[in-house]
Amino acid sequence: MKVAVIQMSPVFLDKKASWQKLKALILEAIGEGASVITWAETLLPGYPVWMGLTDSARWNQPEQKRAYSTYVREAVSLDGPIVTEMRKVASEHKIMLMGGILEAGVSSVYCTLLTIGFEGEILGRHRKIKTTYDERLIWADGDIEGLRTYDTPEGKIGGLNCWENWIPLARAALHQEGEMIHVAVWPGSYSLTKDITRFMAMEGRSWVLSACGIYRGEDFGHLSLDDFPMRDEMLKFGGLHSGGSMIVDPNGEIIAGPLPDYEEGILYADVDRRTVVEERQNFDYSGHYSRSDLLTLTRK
Repeated sequence: MKVAVIQMSPVFLDKKASWQKLKALILEAIGEGASVITWAETLLPGYPVWMGLTDSARWNQPEQKRAYSTYVREAVSLDGPIVTEMRKVASEHKIMLMGGILEAGVSSVYCTLLTIGFEGEILGRHRKIKTTYDERLIWADGDIEGLRTYDTPEGKIGGLNCWENWIPLARAALHQEGEMIHVAVWPGSYSLTKDITRFMAMEGRSWVLSACGIYRGEDFGHLSLDDFPMRDEMLKFGGLHSGGSMIVDPNGEIIAGPLPDYEEGILYADVDRRTVVEERQNFDYSGHYSRSDLLTLTRK
């Protein structure tokens, strides 16, 4: 089964334009024979990269409140037109899509890893269970509803958002379900993916797909000051998140990527369950080696 990891920069804070850009790359990957396609954390409409650079924690700051309102406006609804079109693409081409969106809630927004199945059905949405550092000013905490795996022809697939991948029990929840392919989505940067991607592959004896975004100061130039008052301040910055997407096999070997700094593109790999099973002969954390009779993960 061929898998594809898309690395791109969004049209920041424009979910419709970002989706059109992403859709073109999805169709390119389909043309290359990919059956499972993934992309970066909250790529639609973008990771809130301004938060750590513009004094976002200052109380009741009008500019930050305006930027937040724009971000919420650009959140993606699961029953809205973008997800509907994603479902149509998946159904028509018999593919699975698994990637990051900013999910619209009743009023709060969530960092969500959305999974759409081969028939175009929404299989699940995994909301990040613990947001990181300044993300906590903008994303609500998630739940475990989507902390699960899904069937593919080459074994069960699951995924986590960014630093969730460092939470042992979050990984264990997916191992408990027999995960063979793991998707890790990130805002971007090789420093985030270079160690943990190989570690997760060796721990789980699994295929690991790390999908990253790209962010530069220049990406803010199209925004109006009314929508994004910190535009000119952000334009002063150069590179912010440089990518770092890669695909690693169950031996922990990098077989695709990492994509060079700030380069948009698609990584491909042919994955198979047999490689997973072979490597689990000596260490099977998703099976009997976990000693579930002695050590049990309890969900609440």
